[in-house]
Amino acid sequence: MTLFTLALMFPTMIWGPIYGRGMRAVHKEISDAKAESSNVAEEAFSNIRTVKAFANEDRECADYFEKNEKIFTLAKRAACYYGCFSCVMQLVMFGSLDALVYFAAYLNQEGTLTIGQFTSF
Repeated sequence: MTLFTLALMFPTMIWGPIYGRGMRAVHKEISDAKAESSNVAEEAFSNIRTVKAFANEDRECADYFEKNEKIFTLAKRAACYYGCFSCVMQLVMFGSLDALVYFAAYLNQEGTLTIGQFTSF
């Protein structure tokens, strides 16, 4: 019974670190994109008093919008990864619990696993 339980949990132990590495890469991309976006905003705000900043205001706004769209796209991708991971993990966890109960009932029906007897001390 223990070996059966461990065999059901093995995919979970393998999938978790793989997911963690992938999400670490996605979060690094998001952080880099946020840094680029902040850089654009910081440059625009620091030059706001100069004529150059007013002349390029539309371009700066477009650049900032573009960087924010990139962040949004990366965050959506990270959310999809997290949703898929959560779905798979719940499916594995509840599926393994169902399989364990089924296997225990099967062993009990075959007579190789007993429920146990109540003993009074």
